[in-house]
Amino acid sequence: MLLSLGKFLVGLIYRVTTRGTEKLPKGGFLLLPNHVTWIDAIVLQMACPRMIRFMVEERIYKLGALHWFFKIIKAVPISQKHSKEGLRRAIEMIKQGEIVCIFPEGELSRTGILLRLKRGYELIARGADAPVVPVWMDQLWGSIFSYYGGKFFTKLPRKIPYPVLVAFGDPLKPDEASISAVRQRMLDLGEACYEERPILKTNLAEACLRGLKHKQFDTAIIEGTDHSTLTHGMTLAAGIALSRYIGEHCKGRRIAAVLPNSKGAVIANLAIMLAGKVPVNLNFTAGHSALEAAVRIAGLEDAITAQAFIKRMPDFPFPKNVLKLEEIMPGLKTRILLWRALVFLLPWRLLTLMLQIPREGGHKEAVVLFTSGSAGEPKGVVLSHRNILGNVSQFSIMVNMTKEDTILACLPFFHSFGCTVTLWFPLIEGIRLVTYPNPLETAKNAALIERYKITMLLATPTFLRGYVRRAEPE
Repeated sequence: MLLSLGKFLVGLIYRVTTRGTEKLPKGGFLLLPNHVTWIDAIVLQMACPRMIRFMVEERIYKLGALHWFFKIIKAVPISQKHSKEGLRRAIEMIKQGEIVCIFPEGELSRTGILLRLKRGYELIARGADAPVVPVWMDQLWGSIFSYYGGKFFTKLPRKIPYPVLVAFGDPLKPDEASISAVRQRMLDLGEACYEERPILKTNLAEACLRGLKHKQFDTAIIEGTDHSTLTHGMTLAAGIALSRYIGEHCKGRRIAAVLPNSKGAVIANLAIMLAGKVPVNLNFTAGHSALEAAVRIAGLEDAITAQAFIKRMPDFPFPKNVLKLEEIMPGLKTRILLWRALVFLLPWRLLTLMLQIPREGGHKEAVVLFTSGSAGEPKGVVLSHRNILGNVSQFSIMVNMTKEDTILACLPFFHSFGCTVTLWFPLIEGIRLVTYPNPLETAKNAALIERYKITMLLATPTFLRGYVRRAEPE
């Protein structure tokens, strides 16, 4: 009854999906999961069709509020002082046909990444001569009971019910269950679970729309050259208005974006994506022949740029149709204000329907980047919606940025990190962005870091050497 109550309460917060229960041995075996939250045991029990006996560190086992609960579920206390007794009881239970679970990391992950596995489980597996089953619990990192954001419990859930996927792996024989073998099986299960995450199937345009709509009154972009700002809502409205214009005046599937890092460059890339087309940020620092090759290879017929850029680089091999932002945007003011009102009033799903954004992107082409051309002609690298969204998702998990953080976007958008981390990542995750067109102007970039308390700078080692030499330590 107590277990049923626990499952019911946890089920109100988590929606647990299970894979691989048919692989579980009929008799006793040792279960080895990753350890991300305080309630991993309850989630795991929800996914497992049979009762699990958990091994619990003795200090936690004896905590007043939890001691009675652990006794009822027949948990096995274990400590360094009494490790032999705990191991003996676990072996006996497995021999009696029970499932015994031990968290091989020995502690909660504070990063969401699988920690180093400890050897205690090997003694149990060999002593009981029983199969070892690795299991992976996916997406728990980021939930209330994980250490995501540097704190337990005191955070709101991102989604209710919170989706969790629990995947059981193929059983290993006790003599095959080395630390390296088990770790590899767990990582393989983690990869298989990650492949099923809904974000990887989404369309990049929809992900940007959702991100900008969610935090529409927060500052999205600060222009480092003149310190002007745009909110997320206004960025989205401007992007939508420009996307309608692009749809009317650009016939090609791929559109060149030839702009230094700026509000205009962000809006142009967003608009191209919302128009259902593919942005191609060209490396305007490359040689003339390399740029000509890129335009030809990508089949570019349209480009978005600025008049100031055309004057600075008069020999740039632009395609036939060139749109100049400073000529277009003033004429879109009324449309932008209308779309701003709609962004405020309408739910994001209705906006995606109005804009005819496909629900799924998957392996379809989303972005094209070009190599530098140092080894012959530049090569066009096609990145799918899944590529970009996967990288953004992984980066978000690793760096754990909040609305208090700010990214300095001085790395050009034609660079792989500039494209992924300083363009699409902030739009999707709602992170504030400070743009500056030249990563080599270290003094000005350093001043922006100081002024806006920037918490992330992306640069190549060559660029970073300039900061080390010229910028003040502060």
